Amino acid sequence: MSESLDTRPTYRAVLAVREARWPFLGSCLARMSFAVLPLALLLLIREATGSFAVAGLASGALSATLTLFAPARARLIDRKGSRFGLAWLTGLYLSGLTVLISLAEAGAATPVLLVAAALAGAFAPPLGPTMRVLWAKILRRRQPLLHTAYALDSVTEEVVFTVGPLVAGGLIAVAAPLAAMITVMALIALGTVCFVLSAATGDPGPDASDEEHVRGRPLALPGIRTIVLAFGGVGVVVGALQIALPFLADQAGSPGAGGVLLALLSAGSAIGGLAYGRIRWRSSPTDRFVVLVVVFTLTVLPLCVIESPVRAGAFVFVVGLSLAPLFTTAYLLVNDLVAASKAAPTEANTWVSTANNGGYAAGSAVAGVLLGFRGPALTVTAAFLVSAAIVAVTVLRRRTLVPAPTHPAAEE
Repeated sequence: MSESLDTRPTYRAVLAVREARWPFLGSCLARMSFAVLPLALLLLIREATGSFAVAGLASGALSATLTLFAPARARLIDRKGSRFGLAWLTGLYLSGLTVLISLAEAGAATPVLLVAAALAGAFAPPLGPTMRVLWAKILRRRQPLLHTAYALDSVTEEVVFTVGPLVAGGLIAVAAPLAAMITVMALIALGTVCFVLSAATGDPGPDASDEEHVRGRPLALPGIRTIVLAFGGVGVVVGALQIALPFLADQAGSPGAGGVLLALLSAGSAIGGLAYGRIRWRSSPTDRFVVLVVVFTLTVLPLCVIESPVRAGAFVFVVGLSLAPLFTTAYLLVNDLVAASKAAPTEANTWVSTANNGGYAAGSAVAGVLLGFRGPALTVTAAFLVSAAIVAVTVLRRRTLVPAPTHPAAEE
């Protein structure tokens, strides 16, 4: 197949890449599975045990190990290959979910359910990060398309995690929580099959088989640590907004508007990501990343003094515009850094989402405490200060984001 070095960066061109179609479909199905899972699992265990507290603890246990062990699972992919790693992880994950469902239906004790949920989450297959690594492999001779492919990936993830809870709610409404959980398992199984049986996940060839390519630890790279710190802060801000915005709507006497505000944040991210991916940028990813972090922080500032849900909705949409572009640029930087350093690529990509998810959880928890005592203004102000701190960190460490091939893993 001939490769065009000046391929125009359009989404049609990305979707026309044959090697990517099946694995991308597989990654989308897997992400939908993870998007449907939280509500499905929560209501399944609630129905089986009669306790929302137990259901919440079990859901939290699964989410905790899913996040904490994500880098270790990605390391397995880097060392053993995506076909082997994803097949084994998916088999263990499905087995864990089956055991968890069976124990819940059998009325098992709470500690047993928590252990089963934690074990299941520990084996969740990382199809999202694996797909991002595969994009770089497939498009290595079509570099102009990689930026657009990562934008498509980020927007797809945003849309999937917005639609997923609606799918879960629909399944539960017309059938039962068990049907939703079966759908979760079917989606991840089908997604893994689409991914591992595609030609693009076959033998990587001699250039990619160098053991040194998968031996480097990503966090040894100063640039990866900079990105991780930045996304930990971004996660804190988004997590705080996810709690503060519904609170603001409720205080204004429109509790239903909370969902609209959150939807506007997601919509802004999707639209921003789509627009960002269509532009053929002349600036470097490093410069764009620094600018996007600054822009993200500045757009949060007006929310510190807004008490009207209508005004908040307009500014929340603007905040969302920079989110998907931030992720897109981070994936490009990660790809450049690991290519120059021979660090483990799947693990490096996983650290971006791990940092974001960890920050999200922390931001949500702290916002829940602050809202009860100080209200939404101080809560959002605290989130803004976190965002301002990551601006300082990113600007001061911007040089670490530039690949240094001669000494790739050197410490600062």
